[in-house]
Amino acid sequence: MDAICDNEIHFSDFLKTASELGATAARVFDAKDVVVDERVRLKCCVPVCRNYGVSLMCPPNVMPLDEFRTVLARFQKALLIQIGYDVPDWMLARIHKAKDLAALYNDEAYLKGWDETYLIAKNTLETIAERLEAVAFKKGFKYATAFSAGKCTLCETCAGVGNRCRNPYKARPSMEAMGIDVGETARNAGLPFEEAASDRVVLNALLLLC
Repeated sequence: MDAICDNEIHFSDFLKTASELGATAARVFDAKDVVVDERVRLKCCVPVCRNYGVSLMCPPNVMPLDEFRTVLARFQKALLIQIGYDVPDWMLARIHKAKDLAALYNDEAYLKGWDETYLIAKNTLETIAERLEAVAFKKGFKYATAFSAGKCTLCETCAGVGNRCRNPYKARPSMEAMGIDVGETARNAGLPFEEAASDRVVLNALLLLC
């Protein structure tokens, strides 16, 4: 293992910084325990996500899974970062009342609540991941690469295929966009993650270190 990749002092610094920036949990673990599964990518297009083929940070506009697996195999360590937040009771009531996802995402009150909860947590998580990527690079982790959670929300409307990203230094594909099974990866890292969360949502970002 490279000397820098075996430096527990740096890893401890990353965990401390993540906590100071607002992460509810963070863990350094072996990159081989990042799980890539084609079925994750499948869920981007069945049922089709509104960002599929539209966002520059979403499939099929990101690296193919076979290529990502090859790149991932070159890494030895990774950092998983989590932010958790409680879903307000009134939003839970609307979720349970909705007959399907279409009804839920046409509910203006729900969407406003989504912006006030999910997006705030997501933006904080992305800031942490971006900051840690920069810190890692300065410490000599020259290949440090971060992935976010969910769709890119930096622009109200993506510049779209054939155009340059308006925020090339801030935009990051999500873990899911890269085919990463977030639940299995979190469990491998030893961090809690409830799939089909009931009343508390945990967002995950990943930083490949070395």
